Amino acid sequence: MCAIVRAMVVARTRAGALERAGWWAWISLAAMGCAAIQRPSTSVVDPELKATGLQLERERRRGGFALGSYVIRDAGMRSEAPDPDGPLAGDDVARPITQHRAGLVLEGAEGRAWTTSCRLQRRAPLAADFRAVLDENGDEIAVDCAAKAPGRPPWIFSARGLLSGNFAGQLGPVGSPTQAVEVLTRTLRFKRIERVLPVPVAQLRPADDAVLAVMLGRPERAWVDRTLDPITTEAALALLLTLRLLPWELAE
Repeated sequence: MCAIVRAMVVARTRAGALERAGWWAWISLAAMGCAAIQRPSTSVVDPELKATGLQLERERRRGGFALGSYVIRDAGMRSEAPDPDGPLAGDDVARPITQHRAGLVLEGAEGRAWTTSCRLQRRAPLAADFRAVLDENGDEIAVDCAAKAPGRPPWIFSARGLLSGNFAGQLGPVGSPTQAVEVLTRTLRFKRIERVLPVPVAQLRPADDAVLAVMLGRPERAWVDRTLDPITTEAALALLLTLRLLPWELAE
C-alpha cells in the first residue's frame, strides 16, 4: 500500500496534475498510511530501546535521505546472475536460485563515510505449492555484507535462514568477535496466532537487550542506545539499512 500511494504521487506529480500544496498533502497522507502499516513491526522493537533510545526518522536530503545526523546516499539494488561460489549455489542445484546485490554510502561523524555491499541469494523451498497456499514465502536465504570506511577495518554481516520464520545473523569488524543480529519477520498475536510483519525488523543484540534496531522498509526508522559507541553505531546502521533495499517478499 505504501508503494502504491508513493507511485500515485510520483505519477500524478510528473503529469502536472497536482499543485504544490496538493503534492505535499499526498506526501503527508502517504507517510501517515505507511506509519500505520508499520505499527505491528514497531511493536516488536525492544521495549527498553524504544523507550530510552534515540529515535531516528527519515528526513529528505538532496541525493538521498538522513536519519538524525547520518546522511545516506547512493542507495541502490540490482538483480543479477547467481555467483557460482555463493553460499547457496553449491547446494541442491535442482532448486532455482536468485541473487540480488545492494549498497549505499552512510556519512557519519568526523568525516567518516561507510560504503556497503550486500549480496542476497534466495532458493525456492521444497514445498513451494504448500507455501503458496499459506500465502507465505519459505525461500531459503543467505546474505553476506561488508561495510568499509577509510582507515577502519571492514565490518561484516552474514546470515542464513528461511523466510518462513525469524532468523539470526552475526555482525562485527573483521578479525574481532561478532555480535548477534535478530531479523524478525513474524510476530505472535494473542500469544498464539503467528502473523507476518508488514516490514521486517533487524535488532543488534550483543547481550539480552537490543542496542540498535532498524526497520527494513520505508519510511526508514531506527532506534539507537544512547551509550553505543559511534563506530559500532555507524557501521551497524550502514549494514542494516542496506538490508532494507533487498527484496524480502515475505508473502507470496
